[in-house]
Amino acid sequence: MRARLFRHLSEFLTSGGMFMPKPPGPAAIPSSERAEHPPSWHAEWRRRDFEDACAEDSAIAIRLGTVPPPQEAAPTILELPVPVAGEGPLSESEHVQLAFCESSIDTLRQAFWSAGRALQIVRDGRLYRNGYATFDDYVEQRWDMRRSYAYKLIRAWPLAARLHRHAPAINEGQIRELLPVATEHGDDAAVTVYTTLAAENVKITAATLREAVALLPPRFDEADVVERLRAWQRGDLPESTTTRRSGPFAALESRLAVLTRRAVRESSGDPAAAREFATRLRALAEQIERQIG
Repeated sequence: MRARLFRHLSEFLTSGGMFMPKPPGPAAIPSSERAEHPPSWHAEWRRRDFEDACAEDSAIAIRLGTVPPPQEAAPTILELPVPVAGEGPLSESEHVQLAFCESSIDTLRQAFWSAGRALQIVRDGRLYRNGYATFDDYVEQRWDMRRSYAYKLIRAWPLAARLHRHAPAINEGQIRELLPVATEHGDDAAVTVYTTLAAENVKITAATLREAVALLPPRFDEADVVERLRAWQRGDLPESTTTRRSGPFAALESRLAVLTRRAVRESSGDPAAAREFATRLRALAEQIERQIG
């Protein structure tokens, strides 16, 4: 093999670094086929034969540049050493480290809705079926994840994808506060709430969204909601409208109200299931009363 490689290499160098067409000898190709192959064909054949020889001798191939040298794997964030705290402006290497770290942080910020999309694909395609009987078993045993959280991620990702164009920095906590709006009124309504608040160039936090969602009327009318939220931001909303429960149970009560309206709306399709759901809610309420004395 190496003899064939050096023969081709010699021809390569003597031709000025080009594979020049060389008429084949009579013994190389039968006379019946000579007219079928122009000189360019022989040049291409010789080039490929040379590259095949190079591929089998990687050291020479790399020196000739016919194949790229092997690249070392880039370090992960876990392999990046912790630097000594510096002073003054960042050096060039520190700028590189900062960009690398911020890229990892940004990946984490979007990881929750990427996971939601992945979980939906696994669930809808039943890709778990080789090792698990149900999707619930899969998320609980494979990922040690509560099924309620897995379904929440699945519900969250379409809304996160919609809002990402308006707010690339949106996080899981903010999406969580908008999910009741999306569940009750649709993703467009949740997007309207966020973009209305963001239009005033204020910092949008999960707490801000929680308060804004509590102001929404039972019937979602976009024009009315936009005006109400803008008035609230200006401090012009009437006191009777802004009066609402505060404390640790305010958000739970708001979500429960949304869930109740959804159950009533869907009860026409399965009244028995809706009544069973109401019975379980009453049992939970009684359990809370018993436990708090």
